Amino acid sequence: MIINDPQKLLTTPIKDNWKIPNRVLEIPPHGIPLHPKSLEKLFLTAKENNSIIVFQPTLPILSELDLPTYPILAYLYPQQLSNIWSQLQAKIAALLTGKTSNKIPFTLIYEIDLDEQLHYFTNHYGKAVNPSYVRVIVGNTCNLKCVMCPYHSSLFKPTHTTDFFQGKKQMSWEMMERLAQDCGKAGISILIGSVEEPLLHPQIVDFIQLSRQQGVPKIHLTTNGQLLDENRATSLLKAGLTSIDISIDAATPETYLQVRGADFNRVESNVINFLKIRDRLGSSCEVRTSFVRNKDVTVEEEQLFFNRWLSKVDSIFVLNVAEYQETNMRLKDTNQSVQKSLQYYQQKAGGRWPCLFPFIEMAVLPDGRIYYCIETLFRLGFDKDIESLGNYHQQTLQEIWSGDLFQQLRRDLILNKLEKRTACKDCDMWMSQVMNRETKDECQVLTTTVTEIYSQV
Repeated sequence: MIINDPQKLLTTPIKDNWKIPNRVLEIPPHGIPLHPKSLEKLFLTAKENNSIIVFQPTLPILSELDLPTYPILAYLYPQQLSNIWSQLQAKIAALLTGKTSNKIPFTLIYEIDLDEQLHYFTNHYGKAVNPSYVRVIVGNTCNLKCVMCPYHSSLFKPTHTTDFFQGKKQMSWEMMERLAQDCGKAGISILIGSVEEPLLHPQIVDFIQLSRQQGVPKIHLTTNGQLLDENRATSLLKAGLTSIDISIDAATPETYLQVRGADFNRVESNVINFLKIRDRLGSSCEVRTSFVRNKDVTVEEEQLFFNRWLSKVDSIFVLNVAEYQETNMRLKDTNQSVQKSLQYYQQKAGGRWPCLFPFIEMAVLPDGRIYYCIETLFRLGFDKDIESLGNYHQQTLQEIWSGDLFQQLRRDLILNKLEKRTACKDCDMWMSQVMNRETKDECQVLTTTVTEIYSQV
C-alpha cells in the first residue's frame, strides 16, 4: 500500500491488518489530522469495497442546514488509477460540490460518532472552514428611533443596563483596513448594519471599496434608507456594493411615521432612485426592501407593501417582530410553514441540535470585541456579561475563529452543555436555521421561524 501524506497527518500508526495491497491512501494537505476511528472506517470499508473511497465528515443536522462543506480529508483508491488520479480527484470534488452531475463510482464516508465530531468540528473546525460572513458593526448610533428597535427605541433605550449605546462609538479606519485585508485574503463576505445606521459612518464607502479591492466577494448593507440620496447611492454602487436591504416597515406615510418617526416619501424616493442608478451603472447589486410585522400594523398594510415593491425590487423581506424579554429575544409570532420541518429535525436530533451561527459567522464590534450571533448582538444593550470570543486589536480574524474560545463554544453546542452560557441556554434563534422553500402566488418563498423572503419567479 502506498501512503501519500505530505503533511504527516496520519498520527495513528497503520496496523498491519489494515494494509491493503495495490491501494493508495492519500491525505490532502488541509492540516487536519485524521481521527483514529475515521482511519479505521476507511480500511474496514476498503476490505468490503474495491471502489474509490472518500472521507468527508459531516455534522448531524447542521450539515443539512447550510453548514459549510468540510474538506475531503482522505482518499483510498486502487493503485491502477494512479495515472489518471488527478483528473478523477477533480471530478469527485466537482460532483460533491454539485458542480457536475457526471457519475463516478466511489463510496463516500461521512457519518461520524461524537468523538470524531468533537475532533473535526471543535478542535480543527476553525482551520478547516472559514466564516461564511463577518458582521462588521461600524458604530453604535442611528438617525431614527424605531418603536421595535432594541438598540435605539425611545421605549427600550432607557431600560439598557450597558453603556454600549451611550455616547458615540465608531469603528476606526485602521480596524476597517485590517478587516478588508483579513476578509479579502480569506474570501469572506461582509455584512454591515446589524445594530447601527452604517451610512452615518463617514468612511463607509471607502471601506466597501477597499474591501472589494482586497478580494471580499460580497458586501451587504442594511440601512433605513433616509440617507440614501443620489450621491451616496452612486458612490456605494461604484464602490462595489453587492446587496442592500432597505428597512421600510410601512406602506403609508401614517404608519411609517408611527413606526419609524421619519419621512416616508423620502425613503420611497431614495429606493426608486437607487434602482434607477443601479440600472444606469449596470450594477448587479441586489436590492431588497423589508417589512417588520409590528404591533398594530394591519395585514392590509403588509399586503399594500407587498404589492408596492414585489415588481420593483429583487426580493421582499418580511420579519416577525422580536422583543427582548427578561433574558432573551422572543418572537411574538412564528411562521407555521416551517413547523413540519422543525418537528422532523427535533425528532432526528432527540431535542435540540447545535446552533449553526457560531459555525458560520462572527461579529466585530467597534471596540474590537467579538460576538458570535444575532442573539448576542440583540443583547448588546442589556447584557454586560456576554463573553467576547477574542480581541481584534490583538488577534487576527483567523486566530480568533480557530481559537480556544470559539472551539469551546462549538464543543458546548455539540454536547448541549449550555447551563453557563446565558445567551444560548434559553435562546430560540437556533430554530431559525430551518428553512422552507416553496412557490406561492408566482413567488419563490423562503421561510424560517423569523422571516419570509419573497422573490418573483
